[in-house]
Amino acid sequence: MADMNLHERLQREGFSTEQSLGVRKKVTTAEKGKRYVLQVSDSKESVVYQIDGQIITKGSKCDKMVLVKKDSSNWTQILVELKGVDVHHAIEQLESTLQNEKLKHPTNKEKRARVVAASFPSNRGDTTMEKDKIRFLKAYKCDLRGLKSNQPDTAV
Repeated sequence: MADMNLHERLQREGFSTEQSLGVRKKVTTAEKGKRYVLQVSDSKESVVYQIDGQIITKGSKCDKMVLVKKDSSNWTQILVELKGVDVHHAIEQLESTLQNEKLKHPTNKEKRARVVAASFPSNRGDTTMEKDKIRFLKAYKCDLRGLKSNQPDTAV
């Protein structure tokens, strides 16, 4: 049991994957016309889970979770919120998901949170995203970033 990673635990609890564990150079997941694209280096194994309505059914939560296997016992956990324009709400959803015990696991050595949105507030008038990035790093050791739909993110 102690050797189990988050993917194995979720499988054991009966949660199905959106994309099963496998080696792929590119991971894409989409919802409501927004698409998250992850470029995976060195052909590492990855798996995608639907969080909203599947693993977490109550409260605020993000849309997807991508797990990328770094090595035999370490994973990168990427929480993804696919959003139109309400970036502030997306950040709240990601933070709530980060706090959820169901998705915490010691093998998740690197944590990332991604907001995929049609547009972001300009930094000149709104420093919220910058403040949230610092807060996520301090509180959760999590790298928060905003991406446009189809803008590639890089893994591991």
